[in-house]
Amino acid sequence: MPNAVVKIGFLGLGVVGAELLNIIRSNQARILDKYGVKLEVSKIFVRDLNKKRDTDTSELQLTTNAADIIFDKDIHIVCECMGGAGTENTKEFVISALENSKSVVMSSKKVLALYGKKILDLASSSSAQLRFDATVGGGIPVAKILKECFKGEKVEKIVGILNATSNFIYTKMEKDNLSFEDALKKAQQLGYAENDPSEDINGFDALYKSIILTMFSMKKWLNIKELSTTPIGNITVLDMKYANELGYKIKPLVIMENQDDKLKYRVGPCLINENHIAANTVENYNIIVFKGSNTGVLGFYGQGAGSKPTASAMFDDLISIATTPDEGISGLIKEMYSGVEPTENVYEYKNNLYWRVSVENIVGKLAFICSLLADNSVNIEKVIQKDEAEGKIGVVLLTSRVDSSTLSKIVDQFTNNDIEINTIIPFLGE
Repeated sequence: MPNAVVKIGFLGLGVVGAELLNIIRSNQARILDKYGVKLEVSKIFVRDLNKKRDTDTSELQLTTNAADIIFDKDIHIVCECMGGAGTENTKEFVISALENSKSVVMSSKKVLALYGKKILDLASSSSAQLRFDATVGGGIPVAKILKECFKGEKVEKIVGILNATSNFIYTKMEKDNLSFEDALKKAQQLGYAENDPSEDINGFDALYKSIILTMFSMKKWLNIKELSTTPIGNITVLDMKYANELGYKIKPLVIMENQDDKLKYRVGPCLINENHIAANTVENYNIIVFKGSNTGVLGFYGQGAGSKPTASAMFDDLISIATTPDEGISGLIKEMYSGVEPTENVYEYKNNLYWRVSVENIVGKLAFICSLLADNSVNIEKVIQKDEAEGKIGVVLLTSRVDSSTLSKIVDQFTNNDIEINTIIPFLGE
């Protein structure tokens, strides 16, 4: 489409949408000069016409009816910037846009994780393009990486930090000795966390991204109803301190391991060796480490939390569509979505455990704990007695892995014998 005007419609104009609009405006002349394409924002769907925005809207055509964009024959590309609210509406808008032969740039990882199969089936039969790099890695162009880097081999394992907000919180806890609550407030002040941060701290944001990542890297479609997460808020500064003493860091990890047609997964805090690349990923940054059957380990690092990384990823996708309008199904989606199959062999990732418990400082209590674990066939690798506070001593236990039913049994036995369990965290296996 040389020397052409490419008309763009926006679905949503929140912080990401406003940032994307600003990037388009500041790069219009460069894109026209380099590609011969003029980007023109035609219409923008918003829920409230009178809401104060983070960008100048005086010359924009705003509408509260998404159909004004979806059914406008002059609009070529739709940028979905709906945010976390209105998941059902977002799904319907994206599907309608594709059905009307409009290419779509997505930002909603929740919609793609929940309804990706329907959306991708439609995109695979459409003449329009679907791009989604902003849904997984923030500033990491993960879709392009997967398309180019793992041809002819399997991705066997993924270890990543996919929620940069959680990583920022843990960094502030470890480096600045902030409580979880104070670190979260700091993240909110900087715009890294929403006023309602539950999607981040409960692990759902990372779970959505891991579903998308697994689909395109391991060719497995996961049912979110069969998966679970571990919230990041149970970790304290004390756990950070003890982990450091052991030569580890605590990180909010996603682990996806494809082994013998079984997928083992973990979404939540893990202890990771202090020399691991992900252990040294701090602040509002993401990292994705792939292990390929031939290439071995490849790591990709980039900024995650905040509007700019997401908007930047969307802009790159927008330019890709605008400058290759005829790629369609022959390109990204066909190659990446080909061979994706539902999988039922999904199991929680298990490995050795770190326990922190509090017990009354009385003779025989440590021996009782060790005996109880031995009775449940749990091997204890190390027992470390920590400081006393309010009449109780802290105890750190490093044990072998424990299956779910045995773990539940031990937790009940500890509770019944006045042993307070503060934290249980798995180690990342190398």
